[in-house]
Amino acid sequence: MYIKFCNFGPYADVKVSGKAKEDPNTDVYQKVRLYKRISAVFIILSLLLLAVVLALAMKLFEVQSIQKYPERPEVEKPEEFNCSLQLCQTMYPSTQDVQKHVYRCTVCETGWLKFENSCYFISKERLTWQESREACQKQGGDLVVINNERVQKHLTQNGGMLYWIGLSYTEKQQWMWINNTAPTQNYWAHGQPVPASQGSCALLRGQFSHKNNWISNRCGVLSQYICQRG
Repeated sequence: MYIKFCNFGPYADVKVSGKAKEDPNTDVYQKVRLYKRISAVFIILSLLLLAVVLALAMKLFEVQSIQKYPERPEVEKPEEFNCSLQLCQTMYPSTQDVQKHVYRCTVCETGWLKFENSCYFISKERLTWQESREACQKQGGDLVVINNERVQKHLTQNGGMLYWIGLSYTEKQQWMWINNTAPTQNYWAHGQPVPASQGSCALLRGQFSHKNNWISNRCGVLSQYICQRG
């Protein structure tokens, strides 16, 4: 005689095994580690690609700079500089009317504008007319003398304020340049110059019509100025 126990209920199909069930979290951790490794690889590849792109961009910029600004002839000593029309055309290809006007091969310092045979400095500080002239002389030049319309137009286009120029009303009761010559061309604004007296000097008004943008004022007024060298 024996008694048979029937397996009913919620534990009927549970089989007892000597092997423990695997933890489902272990599989998740493995996947996270795999994704991290893959992400790290992609980050490294992205950095390498960025470095290559930057290197190519710098190389392209260097090539464009060389094409835009061709290397100028090297000069060891100023006195050994052999100036010629061909050399000027090579160094300054944008210069207009090179064959019409005789240009010296003048190299202007940083902050100075080259135009034809001279270098021009347009100041940002404001001084009296006399102080402006002294400031120009300290830099090896003087207040600008405008003796043709090309210079007048060039300075008008490059300046946007009022600037002292080298023109003043002298004891001889006439307007004279600092080199003791009378103006051969005048560019006075309408109604200018006002009835002048000794102690009046001329200003150039930038960005106005170059044909009539000179005005007169007391030489003691503070204003910007334009120096000329060469």
